[in-house]
Amino acid sequence: MKIAVLSDIHSASEHFSDALDAARDEGFDRLVILGDLFTYGPDPVETMELVQEAVSRDQAILITGNHDLLYMDEQADEYSSASLPEWIRESVDWTRSRLAGVEPLTTLPWQREWRTGRVLFSHANPFAFGDWTYLRDDPSFLAASQALADRQLDWGVFGHVHRHRSSLQPGRSGVVTVGSIGQPRDKLEPFSQWAMMTMAPEVEVQQRRVSRDWKSTIERIQASSMSDATKLRLCQFFQ
Repeated sequence: MKIAVLSDIHSASEHFSDALDAARDEGFDRLVILGDLFTYGPDPVETMELVQEAVSRDQAILITGNHDLLYMDEQADEYSSASLPEWIRESVDWTRSRLAGVEPLTTLPWQREWRTGRVLFSHANPFAFGDWTYLRDDPSFLAASQALADRQLDWGVFGHVHRHRSSLQPGRSGVVTVGSIGQPRDKLEPFSQWAMMTMAPEVEVQQRRVSRDWKSTIERIQASSMSDATKLRLCQFFQ
């Protein structure tokens, strides 16, 4: 079984489209999108269209991320952007204005997590939904591994940190975080990534690089109506 995993799209529609095409060309049994469709990038409407197509064409599994909650009407009051840093809040507000009139996110078939066999997929971690703890150091990976083992699961595949890392704890469970489609945060790998998970004969997760550079994305962010300070902060992730 082959599972294509795309995470943290963040309105980078060109890279998202390239990754979807590459996954389709390689072939997969299931396509999993680990959430965070919007914020940061310049193409929220185009991203929404690509997600809708993936759900219809590929029966994509769509997992809810923390940023997705920012754009769901019934969650708006509970999960306000008011507590976010100014540059993120401005990006959220700009994205909301672009999505006005677009079919609501709530029409998509969201899931909080997805399991196949003894493998779990969720946006951030194997803890409770709404716990957005980052898996980015040894203690957090160990805690995630134990949580998976407690649930009688062997593997967990997550996004959220925008960095690829894997860890196999003897006697516990394998934990993988995949790289991001949009806004890379690994200075050693500052490019768009997705992953292919092979389930047999052994579990293996391989990163796939999107070859497109960030020039067009940067240009469209700079051409947006966001403030110069926010545009500078957003573009720093691509340089």
